[in-house]
Amino acid sequence: MIRVAIVDDQHLVRDGLALMLAAEDDIEVVCRAAHGGELIDSINSGSAVDLVLLDLRMPVMDGISTIQALQMRREVKPAVLVVTTFDRDELVLSAIVAGADGYILKSSSRNELLRAVRTVAVGGSVLASEVTAIVLGTVRKQPSAARADLTSFGLTSRELDILRLVGRGLSNQEIADHLIISMHTVKTHLTSVLAKTGSRDRTHAALLAVRAELA
Repeated sequence: MIRVAIVDDQHLVRDGLALMLAAEDDIEVVCRAAHGGELIDSINSGSAVDLVLLDLRMPVMDGISTIQALQMRREVKPAVLVVTTFDRDELVLSAIVAGADGYILKSSSRNELLRAVRTVAVGGSVLASEVTAIVLGTVRKQPSAARADLTSFGLTSRELDILRLVGRGLSNQEIADHLIISMHTVKTHLTSVLAKTGSRDRTHAALLAVRAELA
């Protein structure tokens, strides 16, 4: 079971998310909080939480402060998936720098939310496409000293093609259509790219592609 805490200052949002998640056999909502302080108190009181669904703008203790407080804990830290309406550059980057494992918008579909919950709960990271665009745009503005050299990774020409298109934000299906290859082939090459480059997921691979000026 994935034990989830929902932290949002809006009752309707908390109840709506809880209702949606409770319908899943592998997810249990163990905490609902109106701000980060209530979440921390609940965890300190013994609530076992694997994943926190966290809004950013809240009274008393906002999302960024909550992420920072969780990162300072010596005990096992729950993963954090930001679920918010805000996609402004400074908020996105602040949340990621603070230690958020995922960042999606409240406009996301039910399936997108559930996929994000399950991905982040097992150690992956998720960024909404709108958020990825902000992060990649920021990386593109970095000075040339931050550029990456791919030579040592030993990527094949096809793997470089895959990495380039990942850096442009294309999905696996879009990459398959663009290169006229099967989805299975795309997944095989992408798995190899992640392994060779040490990228944790496709988001980190996309950032690497931008830093290497492939995308």
